[in-house]
Amino acid sequence: MMLTVWPQAAADELRLWIGVFGAAMPALPSVTVDGAPAVALAPLQWHPIRDGHADAQGRPLHHQMQARLRSAGPGRSHRVEVALDDQRETLGVRTLPAEVPALLDGSFNILLASCYYRPEDAGGLLGRIVQQLPQAPHLTLLAGDQIYGDLPLFEDLPEDEPALSQALGDKYRRNWLSSQLGAPGIQALLRRAPVACLPDDHEYWNNYPFRQAQLPNTWREGPRQRWATAAQALYQDWQCGGAPGSAPSWQRLDIQPLRMLLLDSRSARRDALDAPDGLLDDAATDALQQWRQALLDDRAVGRPGIGLLSTGQALFIARPGAVAARMKDAELPNYEQFGAIEQVLDDLARAGVPVVFITGDVHWGRVVRARHAAGRAPLLEVICSPSRLIATPGADRKAMAAHDARAALGGLFGRIGLADAAAGIAGAADPWPRHPQPETPPARWGAQHQFTPETLHRQRGDQVAMLQFARTGAGLELRVTYWPIHADAAVARPQTAGPLALLPG
Repeated sequence: MMLTVWPQAAADELRLWIGVFGAAMPALPSVTVDGAPAVALAPLQWHPIRDGHADAQGRPLHHQMQARLRSAGPGRSHRVEVALDDQRETLGVRTLPAEVPALLDGSFNILLASCYYRPEDAGGLLGRIVQQLPQAPHLTLLAGDQIYGDLPLFEDLPEDEPALSQALGDKYRRNWLSSQLGAPGIQALLRRAPVACLPDDHEYWNNYPFRQAQLPNTWREGPRQRWATAAQALYQDWQCGGAPGSAPSWQRLDIQPLRMLLLDSRSARRDALDAPDGLLDDAATDALQQWRQALLDDRAVGRPGIGLLSTGQALFIARPGAVAARMKDAELPNYEQFGAIEQVLDDLARAGVPVVFITGDVHWGRVVRARHAAGRAPLLEVICSPSRLIATPGADRKAMAAHDARAALGGLFGRIGLADAAAGIAGAADPWPRHPQPETPPARWGAQHQFTPETLHRQRGDQVAMLQFARTGAGLELRVTYWPIHADAAVARPQTAGPLALLPG
C-alpha cells in the first residue's frame, strides 16, 4: 500500500488531495493539523480512482479523496500529517493569503507551469529546480498537459476497457507519485504550494475532441468516446479529486485586489466550432460573467479591482483556418463562444480594469502587453510552456540535423550570423535545438481590432515561471521571472520581465 497527499488551492479552508494505492477497502485516514485532530468541513470519504485496476474480486485498488479542513485563517502555515495503517505523510501547507502585500512587505507569488512530458525528464531536473527556487510560491497553477495521454506517438493504446483506463491511469501514477516511486515526475510541484489544475488537450488527446489522423483510436466513434470518457474520469480523479462528476469547470480565488478566475476551456468542447456553447459549459459561462461584474463593481465604488484569467490556451494568437483547426489544433478564436471572452475583456478594458491572462500550451514563453483604443488599463498575457518538451520523432530529427549542421559551420566560421545570434542560436551553443521560437502576436487583436499587443519578453526552452504581485499605490506591480529547466547553470539563469504596472485606468 502507498499513501500520498498534496495541497489544493482553496479559499477560506485547508484542502488536501489524499490518495491510497494498493488497498481494496482502505480505512479512513487519520489527519492532524499542527498536532491536533483536523476539523473536517465535510465528511472524509474515499472514492475509487477510475483507472480500471482491481483485485481478484473486482474491487478497485486505488482511491482518492478531497479533504476539506478548517484552517487557522488566511496566510497561515500549517503542519499536516496524514496516517493510514503503517503509512504516514507529512507536509507543510500555507493557506492562501487574503490580500496581496505591499511592495515593501513582499509579494503574492504564483508558480506557473504547463506541458510536462515525463520521458524527456529522465534525470528529474524539473523537480530539483522547482524545489530550489528562491521565491516561495503561494499558489501553483498547472495550466494544462500535465500528462500526455496520446503520447508516445506510436504507442499501441488499447481501445477497450479496462485496459484503456489502466494505460492512461498508469501515466498519471508515474507523474503524480514520482518522488515516492524514485522516478522523475511532477510530485515536487504538487507539494511546493497549494495547487490549482486546468486541463488542455493532452489530458485527452491532441486537439480533443476532433479526430486526429495520427491517432487511430480517434477514427471511430466507439473507441473515441471510450477514450474521452476514460480521460475525463481520470482528470477529475487525479487533478480535481472528490466524488465522481463533482469536478468544477471553473474556480474563483480572490486575493484582494486580485480577482482570479480559472476556466476549464477543454473538457466541455464540442467538435462544432460555430456552436454557441462549443467551448465552455454553462457553469463556466456564468462564472465568467460574475467575475466581470465583480471587477466592474470594484471599479464603480473606487476599489482597485484587478483581474486574472486563465485557460489552457493562448489569447493573442492568430486564428487557424477551418481545416487546420480540425486537423491540427483549434485555438480559442476558432470557437464562436470565444466571442464572450473577448467581450468581457473589452468591457473591462473600457472600464479601466487591468487584466492578466496566464496560460501555457504553445511550447514557448512570452509576456505581451496590449493597449485598448478606448482605455488606459493594460491587458497582459503571460505564457509559460513547456516544463518538459514533448518528443516529436520527425520534427526532432529535422531540428537536430539542422542543429548539427549549424554546429559544424560554427566550428569552422565562428558564430553563424546576426539573425540566428539574435534568436539565441549560435552554432553548437544553442541549448534548445528542438524548441520553437516564441511567436509574435497579431498587430491588432479583438473583434473590432481594438487592442494593440506589444511583446515585452520572449522565453525559449523548457521553463517554469514565477509571477510576483505586490501592491503599489492604487494598483499592483507584476514581475514575471522565467526559470529555464536546463542542467547547464549558465543556461538556467533566470530572466525577469517587469516590473509591470497594473493600474486602473
